[in-house]
Amino acid sequence: MAARVLELHHWATRVGPGLLGGGVFRAPELPSGRPAGLPRGRLLELAGGADASRTTAAAQVLLESQREGDPVAWIARAAGAEGAVYPPDLAAVGLDLEALLFVEVPASAGPAATAKATEVLLRTGAFGALAVDLAGAAPPRGDAWLGRLATLARDKDCRCVFLTGEDGASLGPLIATRLRARRRRLRPGRFALHAEILKDKTGCLPELPGPTRYRGPEGMP
Repeated sequence: MAARVLELHHWATRVGPGLLGGGVFRAPELPSGRPAGLPRGRLLELAGGADASRTTAAAQVLLESQREGDPVAWIARAAGAEGAVYPPDLAAVGLDLEALLFVEVPASAGPAATAKATEVLLRTGAFGALAVDLAGAAPPRGDAWLGRLATLARDKDCRCVFLTGEDGASLGPLIATRLRARRRRLRPGRFALHAEILKDKTGCLPELPGPTRYRGPEGMP
């Protein structure tokens, strides 16, 4: 695992804003009056069950940063794990894969490896947002790891959003905003997405950016 982290660090330190994918990507603008989105430079937590469209909600956070001209990254669990994310699914939501770094952490590496990969990417200052999948996995012990990541997120002006499960307490007191994703069926193949604020220390009443209604995957009831 150490070799993997070093390789990632060597690659990431050579990436600067506008270099990932050969240029700065700007997604289409949303109509005026859209939600203000989530604050930059903070640790955010997005809780929800496997059927709550947590991935869709996190993708909208990354898409907001792409609209601002920043590359983004997704730190995922190994393929084959329950709830694992695949890049084509993110493209279907609207993310530009040319401006997305997808990092897969082996299940055998343990929770500390996910935290380390997050720290490495934050230190580069190259990303406007990171999505870190911790759903179904025990986070590292203590709050020291969150303290390092909170400082880096603030210094690098990056949204760092952790995906966690439906049950359980917040990852820790350094999480600035904690939301719970909710999905409501509208009709076959269509659903509405909204987020309930569980905790907010920013005072800005954060909301998920982007649309609230989506077309589900093929075969969705």
